[in-house]
Amino acid sequence: MEKNYPVFENLEVAKNKITPSSTNLIFYKDAFSKTKFMNKIMDLFEPPVIYLDFDLLFSGYFESDNIIKPSNIEIIQPDSKNLKGLLPGILTKISSQKTILILDSLNGLYSFFDDHSAGRFVNSLIMLLHANLKFSQSILFITCLAKKKDDSLVLPTGGNILEFENINRFEIKETDSKIQINPV
Repeated sequence: MEKNYPVFENLEVAKNKITPSSTNLIFYKDAFSKTKFMNKIMDLFEPPVIYLDFDLLFSGYFESDNIIKPSNIEIIQPDSKNLKGLLPGILTKISSQKTILILDSLNGLYSFFDDHSAGRFVNSLIMLLHANLKFSQSILFITCLAKKKDDSLVLPTGGNILEFENINRFEIKETDSKIQINPV
């Protein structure tokens, strides 16, 4: 995956929607396609990147030297014990300097919780991050493994996806060395 990108279809359309102070939900069905897409996203923007790697796939690619780590990236591997302690520093960074914040993945974050309040915490966290990134015109990306059900995208557990306004939604699909990025 080392800068050997497949062809990205509709990338310009997506890039035009990804504006300062935006929150962008990236739906995927294949984790490897998601990783290729997020690697490409980091090349498209200059600000520093904070990568919250909840599922550890992206970190694994760096550690195994399958992806060259950009100099402008800070990879954080939160767990259920250190997440709340990491949040004040992340909020300070995204509110004080233009940053690309990547939350990878929503599914990994949900797995930290074993009760029914996970949705409330996750939605509150997304709203808090979104509110703080506006101060510095930072950009938030949230990846999410999802499947189609009745013309909408849902988590594999059947849970609902974030449904508040002003979130760009994209679906990525890879076929024949082409990754399509389509607004949802």
